[in-house]
Amino acid sequence: MAILLGALAAVLIGCSDFLGRYGTRRSHAVTIVGGALIGGVAISSIGLAIIPSEFSTRDLVLGVASGLFIGFALATLYEAMATSSAAIAGPLVVLGTALVPFGWDLAFGATLSPSIVVGIIIALLSLLVVMYSPGLTAQHGRGIRIALVSAVFWGISTTLVGESGNDSGVWAPFVQRITALVVMFAIATARSLPKVPARPLFGITLLSGVLGGAGMIAFVLGTQRGSLGSVAVTTSMFPVVSSALSAAFDDDTLHWWQIVGIAGVVGGIGVLALG
Repeated sequence: MAILLGALAAVLIGCSDFLGRYGTRRSHAVTIVGGALIGGVAISSIGLAIIPSEFSTRDLVLGVASGLFIGFALATLYEAMATSSAAIAGPLVVLGTALVPFGWDLAFGATLSPSIVVGIIIALLSLLVVMYSPGLTAQHGRGIRIALVSAVFWGISTTLVGESGNDSGVWAPFVQRITALVVMFAIATARSLPKVPARPLFGITLLSGVLGGAGMIAFVLGTQRGSLGSVAVTTSMFPVVSSALSAAFDDDTLHWWQIVGIAGVVGGIGVLALG
């Protein structure tokens, strides 16, 4: 069940990020994230009402800390995908989301099995294949740098929210979304940016937020039923979903080696999960 919830989270968050990228190409990333987080707070509130959840101060702190990172993770991811492409930015975020929780587990005494080491090597080499582009421009390079920052933010945020108590239900993702919304609104105010996009873009970002919020709830419920590392690895495949959607419905072009590389990243992450 834990892995299935992680896979559901990957699909939902991947769809959310595809819509977020669409919005960021038409408005500022901070504005798009602000609009999306309204949807995230709404779906988290519904989840809090229907899913048994026990409140604790520890989960409140984890939710706030995670929220400080997730807002910037979303803004930098959307900007990276809009600046370069989902196919280039996505695999970088995959590794950050997968490897930071593993690093957390190692810090608290976990050991790496041979299969996990093999999975990491496969994923890293495949990532290099995906990122290779004969016509790499300065704009693509900027997108890669932004994606690296996003990868760190995603990894830290998912690790923190995934450490919530097994009986906490959706308290941590609920607090996470509220915190991130406050932070994004504060940044928008300080930079004289619109807090939310105008219609009809607002409806798209709202849907993006509902999908992303639901995905985070699925992720947290998965970590409450299984190990943080395995669920995080499964959920980390969400950029593959957004990359596929961008290639199918947007103007992204996937070269044959990038398709092979994405398959390698997925395979490496799969080996990590099995390990």
